[in-house]
Amino acid sequence: MGQAIDPQKAEQHFRELLKKFDTAMLVTHTSPSGPTHARPMAVAETDADGSIWFISRADAPKIDEISQDRDILAVFAEPRQYLSVSGRAELSKDRARIKKVWKESFKTWFDKGADDPNIVLIRLNPSEAEYWDNTGAQGLRFALKYAKAYVTGETLKGPGEVEAHAKVQL
Repeated sequence: MGQAIDPQKAEQHFRELLKKFDTAMLVTHTSPSGPTHARPMAVAETDADGSIWFISRADAPKIDEISQDRDILAVFAEPRQYLSVSGRAELSKDRARIKKVWKESFKTWFDKGADDPNIVLIRLNPSEAEYWDNTGAQGLRFALKYAKAYVTGETLKGPGEVEAHAKVQL
């Protein structure tokens, strides 16, 4: 089994990886004890502390879901890079923040622009993240370990075996 990944390095890599994504699947509970529901969302902004901001219509079902259960999950995926971030949601109608995170592409949903009174922000305050990054040198090391395991009939054991994977407590 490989060495454990330095938690500070893992957290730094999480923050760098998070900046690369512009969309996520945002997962909420349909009711406090109900099933989950996922939908694609554009990332409005990410903060240095790992918080992720999304923009929504205040009358969207996800806002009711978040009001009932603030535990949410955002899942990001690109070829060979994956990120899962869980935490608590916070809803905000802060007009200054809305203007700060506004992107012209949001006009598709809000024809009145950043001044639309039906805009609400969703802030995911992360508590835990997990990533899989099989790009660059890490990806090459993973490919070699994978090939070796395949040829020898061994199995990869888990996160400590591959540097490209880590869990981060935030």
